[in-house]
Amino acid sequence: MNESAQQSVSEMVSGIMSPVDLRVMQHAMFMACDSGDTLRTVDDVETLGRVVLRLYAAGLVDPQKLADAARTMAGVVHIQGLRRAV
Repeated sequence: MNESAQQSVSEMVSGIMSPVDLRVMQHAMFMACDSGDTLRTVDDVETLGRVVLRLYAAGLVDPQKLADAARTMAGVVHIQGLRRAV
């Protein structure tokens, strides 16, 4: 992780998000939504967004890896019916 991304993540953990943070998460969301998987409801998209935010805050800042991991985790949440827990 480069210094700028590391600083951005540490600021976000303290509650401050930079434009860089938002762009990375937005890019990951676009990639996750364009993956060909069917997001059936608004709840599915919201769950995906919450997962992206949590993974990013945990330090996963590569947009492709973030999108892939978020898709996987959101799928598990959907299957197990744990939407509100994310």
